[in-house]
Amino acid sequence: MNACPRAWALTYGRTSRPPQSKAVGRHQQPRTFDEVLTRTMRAAWRRKIEDLYQHKLWSAAYTERVFTAMLNDALSAAGMDVPALYRHQKIRQGLKQIRLLEQSTGLRPLVDGQPRRWAYFDRLDSEEVDGVEFYAAPELAVYHQHRWTLIRIQFRSPRTALMGQQLEHLLTVLWALKNEGLPDHISAFRLKVIQWNGTKWQEHNLNVTPKLMEQAIGLVKHDVQEMTWLSRWAKADPSLNTLPLAVHHKHCRGCHHRKQCPAIGGLVQAKLRQQHELLRHSQSEATKSLKTA
Repeated sequence: MNACPRAWALTYGRTSRPPQSKAVGRHQQPRTFDEVLTRTMRAAWRRKIEDLYQHKLWSAAYTERVFTAMLNDALSAAGMDVPALYRHQKIRQGLKQIRLLEQSTGLRPLVDGQPRRWAYFDRLDSEEVDGVEFYAAPELAVYHQHRWTLIRIQFRSPRTALMGQQLEHLLTVLWALKNEGLPDHISAFRLKVIQWNGTKWQEHNLNVTPKLMEQAIGLVKHDVQEMTWLSRWAKADPSLNTLPLAVHHKHCRGCHHRKQCPAIGGLVQAKLRQQHELLRHSQSEATKSLKTA
């Protein structure tokens, strides 16, 4: 929504369902090979964790066989034809990324079978807070030293600002507080984020304080207010010509709506045309008002 209001409106804003703060949108086909690769890594890792929870360990050969089959199926479903050599190279990279993830400080005790109470969750698991359904489930919750560590895993670095990321991560704690199987007080939780930066996994812990939780809840309420306003705007202007375009051209990469977007020929030029049209429309309305007066 913040990156490109127009793209958000095309995806969510014109449905009859009220906009939700962290709702998952329609399933969309991946547009790039990297999207396919990222989704496959996450799906393969998820299957591996499910088996690990049942004390079933995957060998390196089995992991490669499953991951390769899943990637080939995903490429076929997306209608992508990728050269065999390039595909093989990316399979090796994906397997390495999964292997390094399992060696991270947060996950290695589980992979090594060290005594831990732990659970895994689906990111599509939602909770409701003040009438807002949002999706902020952690990938894992690990009980150690009398507290639960909520672990979020990002297979690609997000584009949002650092403070915004931290507040969104804190919504994971809010999700956990509403989950029946977990404690209902923030002192019972730690929060760990494991993020891929392109070459390695970076791990960092976030403080969980009442003040930060209050700010995170404020973020939810602000998002809902902004989405409601943007949804009304999109319905009032079905052409979407007046809605703001992307903040930066990097947000246009891989956009599912790019072919029909005014910015297909360049974001800067599209914004200038939009400003010119809005100015012309304002002048026209002002002229009509003067004539009426």
